[in-house]
Amino acid sequence: MNRKKVLIAAASALVALGVLMALLLPSGGNVQSAKHIAHATDLYTKEDIEAAFDAIESEFASGFKGCALKELRYDDEIEAQYLDETPEHKQKGTGDRIVVLSEFTTDWRAADEGFSPNDRYEGWQWVLTRPSQGAPWKVVDWGY
Repeated sequence: MNRKKVLIAAASALVALGVLMALLLPSGGNVQSAKHIAHATDLYTKEDIEAAFDAIESEFASGFKGCALKELRYDDEIEAQYLDETPEHKQKGTGDRIVVLSEFTTDWRAADEGFSPNDRYEGWQWVLTRPSQGAPWKVVDWGY
């Protein structure tokens, strides 16, 4: 009888530990220490760019389990080069399109998201659109 109580107690402790880890470990990506690098351009104000960064951080935090966002960077020259190399992403019709670069690191949990565990991703691109100036940005694509 004593052995049965010990096994039940051990199993209960493991279940409690699992529940505690699920509650404490973030289910999405970590954006707490993300550095923002941007300057106003002819196309976008600093506020426009920060709004795009906020949309990316929201997307990152809702997915990207096991990843920690380190940097978001807007560079209009990089954006122009990207749009020249990928004509399918050029702006069509009215509205705005912005390309933001990011860096993030991964831990062991990132393998579930399709990333290499314990790695660093640099130059990861985010493409966002909005129907008009002042409207919220929407993430429409990401990757290399």
